Amino acid sequence: MTSEKRCDLHMHTIHSDGTLTPTELVKLAKERGLACIALTDHDTTSGVAEAQEAGRRFGVEVISGVEISVIFEPGTMHILGYFLDPSSKKLKAELETIQAARRARNPMIIEKLRALGIEITLEEVERQSGGDQVGRPHFARVLVQKKYVKDFGEAFDKYLAKGAPAYVDKRKLSSRKAFEMIEEAGGIASLAHPKLLALDSDWRRFEETVGRLKSEGMKGLEVYSSCQSKEEAARYRKTAERLGLFTTGGSDFHGANRPQAPLGWMGDGARIPYETIDQMKKFLLERQAK
Repeated sequence: MTSEKRCDLHMHTIHSDGTLTPTELVKLAKERGLACIALTDHDTTSGVAEAQEAGRRFGVEVISGVEISVIFEPGTMHILGYFLDPSSKKLKAELETIQAARRARNPMIIEKLRALGIEITLEEVERQSGGDQVGRPHFARVLVQKKYVKDFGEAFDKYLAKGAPAYVDKRKLSSRKAFEMIEEAGGIASLAHPKLLALDSDWRRFEETVGRLKSEGMKGLEVYSSCQSKEEAARYRKTAERLGLFTTGGSDFHGANRPQAPLGWMGDGARIPYETIDQMKKFLLERQAK
């Protein structure tokens, strides 16, 4: 039965802010009994080729993906792209622009931390990344190691979270631009962890926001996520069904940088069956035929 084939459509490697290599990630997915995963590193597809090669060796289907931050208030909005062509020139050019902005942001964070009396260097942070990209979890790891904070949570709450003293915003696209970029690369866009929109207390605005995103080109909603409760997921599922969006889900796995989100776990009792992948593939074939 295809329903027995489980999927996890949201995870990260050392190519962004995870702690496993793409090969290690795929090997763990096999051990966890996952049939299909989507590699969705932040603003890069640089780990996809290695992950897909490992997938062929371990017998795990690996979908080419990405996670992109977009402009939104009051919370945080991330867009997931699935089934992308990593060789797309437009995709590569836009992601490189975002990466350059990320690199420019890092010294600014260092300067803000130093102004707060925290002596760390960019070289120390870069050594923590182990890959192509430096992110806030790498800053947090140095803060923990140098005993400025006791754990990741305190590092973010005290210094690195949005609105905290050392926070520096990164370059973000409009949601419409993100959807266009994903579709031009042959992919499907889904809204990641809708809880982080911070609109659950204003359900009318939440539904209006998701409706607007659909009108701009969004095709899926991450109903199941490790950061969302069963009750929240039930509400998001109703929205997805009402708007005709694909019901997606993922652990948002980051390895040791986010141990509360083990690979394959996206909330109590939540599972994404392979039928979801079949539905998305069918949609893509129909779109290509038009």
